[in-house]
Amino acid sequence: MPELYMRMLDRILTPVLLILTLFLLLRGHNLPGGGFIAGLMAATAFQLQILSRGEAVVRRQVGRLLHPGIGVGLLTAVSAGIVGVLDTGFFKGLWFDIPLGPLGSLEIGTPVIFDLGVFLVVVCVVTSYLLGLNAVAEEVDA
Repeated sequence: MPELYMRMLDRILTPVLLILTLFLLLRGHNLPGGGFIAGLMAATAFQLQILSRGEAVVRRQVGRLLHPGIGVGLLTAVSAGIVGVLDTGFFKGLWFDIPLGPLGSLEIGTPVIFDLGVFLVVVCVVTSYLLGLNAVAEEVDA
C-alpha cells in the first residue's frame, strides 16, 4: 500500500510534470526541448503514478495502450520524414496553416510532427520498462 505522502505528492506533482511536458514538447527543434525530453518527463509522471498508486493500477489504466503507442509514434516520426522527401529533401521542414476561424490560424510543421512521434515512442517505451521493472520488484517483495 503506497504511503499517504506519496499520494499527496502525486496529486500535486503530476499536473506540474505534465504541463512542463507540454512546454518542452512545443518548444521543439530550435531550442532545448523536444520530443525526447518531453517523453522522459511524461514517463517521470507515470513513474510517480506507479509509486503512489501501485503498478497494477497503472498497468490497468495505460498498459494496453503502450505497445500500440510505440507503433503510432514510429509511424508518425517516419511520416514526417517522408513528407520532406516528397518535397525534394529528406527531413525538410514543411509548414502548414490550419485555420481556426475567428481565433486566427495555427502554424504547424513537420519538425513538430516528428517531435510528437518521438515523444510517443519514448513515453511508451520508458513507461513499459518502468511497469516491468516495478512488477519484478513487487514479486521480489512478496
